[in-house]
Amino acid sequence: MKIFRNSTKDLEGARGGVFALGNFDGVHLGHKEIIAKAKAISTKKNSSSGVLIFDPHPRKFFRPGDENFLISDLKTRAHLLEKCGLDFLGILDFDKKMSNLSPEDFVEKIIHSAIGVSHLIVGYNFKFGKDRVGDVKVLNDICRKLKIELSIIDKVGDKNYIFSSSSVRELLRNGDLKSANEIIGSNWTIKGEVIKGDQRGREIGFPTANILMEGWIEPLFGVYAVSAELNGLSYGGVANIGTRPTFGKSSPILEVHLFDYSGDLYGNDIIISFIDFIRKEKKFDGIDSLKKQISVDSIKAIELINKN
Repeated sequence: MKIFRNSTKDLEGARGGVFALGNFDGVHLGHKEIIAKAKAISTKKNSSSGVLIFDPHPRKFFRPGDENFLISDLKTRAHLLEKCGLDFLGILDFDKKMSNLSPEDFVEKIIHSAIGVSHLIVGYNFKFGKDRVGDVKVLNDICRKLKIELSIIDKVGDKNYIFSSSSVRELLRNGDLKSANEIIGSNWTIKGEVIKGDQRGREIGFPTANILMEGWIEPLFGVYAVSAELNGLSYGGVANIGTRPTFGKSSPILEVHLFDYSGDLYGNDIIISFIDFIRKEKKFDGIDSLKKQISVDSIKAIELINKN
């Protein structure tokens, strides 16, 4: 999958392609329905397929003081979208200029002129343009004038949930990882760079790969069974997301202890997939009790990994 930013003038094959448009936060089953439609149409037209996303997320642009809400940051979304088998990922800078575009100007200047989309695909509730005044009816009228084919995907869900990013967020915050993963259609995933922490894990015999969670949603803090992908190899592991109250920390961080791995991970990207929730985060009265609990958590994580 090739990635471009704002226009495709330097990317042969993108112009005239079939593109899905949206935020695609979490790349859940609703998004995958839209992507599948884009790929099917592109195959029929013998053209390229792609997704157009905004960066930063418009919600973050308009309300920077809001609580963290991203299910997947830009790096993770690119990874997840590449796994969908798309030809292109286009990243549209969402800035003041973009936010002030009318619906007509957005489609004409960005979708039509800059990128040259031949067929556009959006979800039923897509809103766009200054003050979000554009909806799918407005989009349909504009696309007809510009001779851009348009497909609108209806809501996707099951008897329990509409497949939406907001549903996934609520479930993760409540610790219902199983239901969140059902809506995503796979395990919730984080791709991030391993940073150097305070190395306490190494000191107590459980070295961890640490990943900052800045901007990410804060799921229920606690311990999870995970799998990890590093340099094309897979490992089981146990992870903690939280503020590490035993050590008096306050900023959330993801710490992952990989089974059967030894080595320096600093500066490497690692892909963490969350399999199941084990327990809530808690404060321990000392290092010994913490070590005993990590051993128990590790045994439980191995059991859950083997079940999945």
